[in-house]
This record gives sequence, C-alpha cells and structure tokens, in this order.
Amino acid sequence: MKMTQSFNLLDEPWIRVTWLDGEPGEVSLLTAFRDAVRISGIHGEIASQDMALLRLLLAIAHRATGGPEDLDDWRAYWANPEKLGADAGGYLERYRDRFDLRDPEAPFFQVAGIHAKSGKISDLESLIADVPNGEPFFTTRIGPGLDRMGWAEAARWLVHVHAFDPSGIRSGAVGDPRVKGGKVYPIGPGWTGQIGVVAVEGRNLAETILLNTVVTESLADLAEVEHEADLPPWEKKPDGPAGSMDLEPIGPVSCYTWQTRRALLHGDEKGVTGLFLGNGDKATPRNRYLVEPMSAWRYSEPQTKKFKEIVFMPRKHDKDRAMWRGLSSLIPQLIPKLKIKGKGEFTRYRIPGVISFYEKLLAQEIVSHRGVIPVHAVGIEYGAQEAVVSEHFDDVLNLPAGLLAPDNKRLVTLVRDAMEKTEEVAKVVRQLGGDLIRARGGDPDDVSSAREKAGVAFYLAIDEGFPRWLASLDGIEPEAARDDWRNRLRSEARRQKENLMDSAPPAAYAGRGEGRSRIDVGLAMKWFDTALSRALPISIISQQAKEKDQ
Repeated sequence: MKMTQSFNLLDEPWIRVTWLDGEPGEVSLLTAFRDAVRISGIHGEIASQDMALLRLLLAIAHRATGGPEDLDDWRAYWANPEKLGADAGGYLERYRDRFDLRDPEAPFFQVAGIHAKSGKISDLESLIADVPNGEPFFTTRIGPGLDRMGWAEAARWLVHVHAFDPSGIRSGAVGDPRVKGGKVYPIGPGWTGQIGVVAVEGRNLAETILLNTVVTESLADLAEVEHEADLPPWEKKPDGPAGSMDLEPIGPVSCYTWQTRRALLHGDEKGVTGLFLGNGDKATPRNRYLVEPMSAWRYSEPQTKKFKEIVFMPRKHDKDRAMWRGLSSLIPQLIPKLKIKGKGEFTRYRIPGVISFYEKLLAQEIVSHRGVIPVHAVGIEYGAQEAVVSEHFDDVLNLPAGLLAPDNKRLVTLVRDAMEKTEEVAKVVRQLGGDLIRARGGDPDDVSSAREKAGVAFYLAIDEGFPRWLASLDGIEPEAARDDWRNRLRSEARRQKENLMDSAPPAAYAGRGEGRSRIDVGLAMKWFDTALSRALPISIISQQAKEKDQ
C-alpha cells in the first residue's frame, strides 16, 4: 500500500499563470488544459521556467492528440480547443500515479531512493536558477528563503532543472557505473539550455499550445515521428540511478521531457529542504533539427570539417543582439544561401519547426494572413565550462503574419531592405566613432574599441524602434513604410553624430597627420555626411513629404 504523503501535479495548483483578465493564479495540470482558453499564459519566477513548463504541456498535448497525425486532426482541435482540454484530461488520468511528486516508487521526474554513498544531499540553491553561484546578493532568496520551499515551487524548478540546469560535476549515485570518487563528470547543460528556444504565442494558452504542437509529417525539415516510439518518462519504466551516454531524442516529446539529470526531492509536509542532484542522460545538439522543433539552426563549418558531413548546430540567442537582428534565421525568404564545393548549395540557417508549421497553417488558410504573430525567444547563457548561469535571454518579436506567407514578396523585400540599410548606417556610425579617436591620436586598439562602442550605442536606440516598425507593417503601403524606416535611421544616425561630437576632446579638433593622411573633427564629419547620404539617399516620397512640411 502506498504512503499517504502525496503531491499530485494533476490536482495540486503549481503552475503559475495569468488569466485573461490579468489576474495571477496557480493551476494544476488538469486545470491548465481544461481552462486553457481562459488563461493568457504561463508566468512563473523566470522566463526559462515558463518555457520549460510550456514544453512539458506540449509533450502532453502531443501524446493526448495522438501526434496529431495530420493537419485535419490538428484543425479539429483548433476549431474546438475545449476538445484539447478533454483529451488531455483523459490522457493524464491514465497516468495519474506517475505525476505524483512524492510517490515512493516512481516520483515525477525523479528516481525513487537515489542517493550518494555519503548520504549527502544538495541545498536548494542547486535547484534555483536565479541564485548565482558565489553571488547570492544578486537574488531576493537570502537566508531563510533558501532553507525551504513549497512543493508547488519545487515542482516548477524540478522541470526547469531537467531543461536548463548548468553543466558540471554532480553527485555520484549508488548504482551508477559512471561514478568516480563519489562524483559523475560533466555531460553538459540541460537539453533546452543547449539550444535557443522559440515559441509562437496565441491569444490564450490553448492557442499557444496548439500552435506549437506541430504535425511533424507536414514539415520537410522534421523527421516523421513514430508516435508510439516518442515517449515521455511517465509512459516508460521509472529511471534508475544510472544515466545514459548513448540515448538519443527521437522526436518532440523526448526533446521536451529529456531527463538530463537524476534527482530526488527531500522534504516533509511543510515543504522541500534539499535534493539529490546527479547527472542523467546526455544529449548533444548536432543535427537535431529533425527532432527539435523549437530552435533555429545554423551551418557550422568547424563541425562540418570535423565530422565530414554537413552539420547544423542550434542558433543560440545572443544577449548582446536583439531578437529582430536574427530574422534571417526565422523567415525562409531572408535566409542567405551557401555554396560549398563538393557539397552543393544549401541554406545557412534552418528555421524553427514551429515557424515552419505556422507557415503551413497560413498556406492552408487555417490561420489569418492579417495581424501579428508574437514569437517568444528564451535562452540561458552559461559561464565558464557552462557550469554557471551567466545571463537569461527573454525577448518577444511581433511578426506581421504576412511576412511568413510564401507569396508576400513585397513585404519580405521591404524587411530585407530595412535590415540591410540598418547595418549600412551602423557601419557609418561606427566609422565616425573610430575616426574621432584617430583625430585625437588614438592607437589602433582605441580606434577599434571606439567603433564598437559607437555601434552598440546606435543599436541600443534602434533595437527599441525596429520591432515597433515591424509590427506596424500590416496593411501599410511598402514604399511609405520603407521611407519611414529610412527617415528614422537618418534621424538616429545624426543624433549619434551629435553625441560623438560632444564627447570629442579638443585634441581631435586640432587633428593629426599631414596631407591625405590628415584627419580632424571637421573631416570626420564631412566623411560621415557623405557616407550617410550614400547609404540613405532621399527618395521621391521623402522629398515630397519634406517640401510639404516646408
């Protein structure tokens, strides 16, 4: 007979959400699916936790919908989202015992009885991603806040650990043959932490789940998954202490629920006080685009040379680059081509499967060509040896739906022009920053640094404006939108020019050099104006607007 202690995720409120009316709440798994049309989205402690939980819901959705097998099946759920709640509820009830966080035989996402030979367990800071190693003063969880947490919060962080836990040496479990000296050596971060995750957001949680529950057989870039083989942990025998170095994810469900760690929560009725945390199943990201639908992929020359085959690696998010600057890995028509001798021609990037799926829905006229599509990108940047969390990446880009429509070449051309012109103007601003340092007699390192700083300052301003401009394109005349963005670029470049001039020291006005090699502030300004006019010539529309204003 099982012990009475229980915390079943089907019944207990543990997923933090925001309802459509803006009120926060906590819901169980059954409620999350049953009331998904009334829930705006998942909003827990940090964005990576929200994404880890969404991926858990997606795994359940894939299993509950039977794939879905084809677009007709998917369309039935889209037309009647309450059907998703009913089918997910029935599916979850069949595996009720496997969702108990405190089950003595098969606790959810854990290994019953797992322990180190020493008997030691880890503190809760090993579970919580917003507690930096060695720098606890950067978090609100100080002192008693790290002594104990409720089972609901522990459940959220447990899902996050498997998805995003940093790499590093972990406690060795009794029964794991990989143990050496009481420890298991690094196998890398959690699977989701190794990729840059992208999700399409709907008007409510039900739509978000469905839009990311891709029909794999409808997409050329995804492997056709055998539904009965792509299983989550709760449909398989409980894991033992030993992790695997040889298992491979074979589809979306195994990617979304990959057991990167071996864990066991310790606590009592009042909450969790510690845990065993060891290494579990290793997964490497090379060429996993066939089974992982929520990441963009980039061609890797070093990996291609090493393995003597075309290799794509995840295009991880860069904390120093706003999401819009990676549009070329999200929009098929913007992807540059590569041609390599002996290997033919192919695209530099592979777009996320969830974006390809939305394109398919547009082509089939299942979703509207009007309006915007919120695309949410989340990731973690790790520090030395990927053993610590360094930065969180969290950005939302509202794409005009028409930009993903294969027949909307005018809109694609407009966006490509805007991105190219932005980079051209950034180069002009960078050059000015470097020229002003040359004018004062700075060495090459100082000049390079000044160029970089000028570019960063320019993009800091542009990063706020471009997403708003992009979201406004639905229904606007392309020529007018093009000139609007070019005018914004011109205005911002001149503002940056004034800022750089104000910071130029007197020595820069005196200048350096003789003859053609001479440079001073006046010459730098003249070169800047010439380069800016070349990058952004005044169009007829802009000229007419200027004359009208006068």
